[in-house]
Amino acid sequence: MKKKIFYIPVFIALAFFSAGIAWAGGMSLVRKSADLTVQVVMDKNPSVGKNAVRVALKDASGAAVTDALMRVYYSMPAMGGMPAMNYYANAVPRGKEYVAVMDIPMAGSWGVAVKIKRGGRLLPPVKFSADAQ
Repeated sequence: MKKKIFYIPVFIALAFFSAGIAWAGGMSLVRKSADLTVQVVMDKNPSVGKNAVRVALKDASGAAVTDALMRVYYSMPAMGGMPAMNYYANAVPRGKEYVAVMDIPMAGSWGVAVKIKRGGRLLPPVKFSADAQ
């Protein structure tokens, strides 16, 4: 029983440490959406103002996918007397990736969803949160 109690705090500490590394100097995450691998990269920690978001899509063989339509949605829920804020940025192809600019109007926690349409079908969104300073 004592071993289980020891492992739980260690696991929690490692989870927080790993999350901190992901945001140190920027953010990068890789997720699956249908049959594609989606890599989302922000070169700096999110902040109020313009934030570039780069998205690379790869098929099952690892080849770059450049024939998709994509939008990056970002939102903050309503709080107190403030209504919810919902925005989106179209991602435009640049070489083997797509680039969008999120113009974040205020500091706080923002929900982000990358929505991809390919071959006439909407793929499951890639979701994450970004804490803007």
